[in-house]
Amino acid sequence: MKKTLLTILVLLSALTLAYGQSGGGKKYDTRDPVSCKSVKGPAKGAPSPSQVKELVACNQVSGESIAGGYISLYENGDFQVGASRAFSAWSDAGKIDIDNSQPVYPIRGTVDSYSCRPPGTMGFPAGKNCNVRKAASFSGTCFKTTFGDWSCQGKLLGDPLAGVTNNVPPPK
Repeated sequence: MKKTLLTILVLLSALTLAYGQSGGGKKYDTRDPVSCKSVKGPAKGAPSPSQVKELVACNQVSGESIAGGYISLYENGDFQVGASRAFSAWSDAGKIDIDNSQPVYPIRGTVDSYSCRPPGTMGFPAGKNCNVRKAASFSGTCFKTTFGDWSCQGKLLGDPLAGVTNNVPPPK
């Protein structure tokens, strides 16, 4: 039993995700996943739509990443920030580091969601090694963590296969 558990843990650790990894996009002939420049501002009130765009992309839960032989990137993000609301134990409890004394801001918008393989793998030619879902709807929340950082996370909505264009150039 201990041997099986150890094997499972070793395999799971091999499937780690990479976020904002410098040089990570090179293998995919694309740009690197976004790294957040700052997650501290604003001190009061909601983040701006441009801040939300960056915070969504660099989020370790739902943002850009490298995993399972793919790189996932967002382009052309366009977000709106809703009115603040109080923390809800029902809908916000799964957010591990949320500061439940701070307001939560609903967000919605669209992104072009890219999924790219390394050129030459699985029949993906160089320069056409990505799939894109244009103007995919995104919904989520922004909140302050117990460390005073902003986190904006959510998910793409709708059928993940609907509206996908195959064999497109990677974002640079």
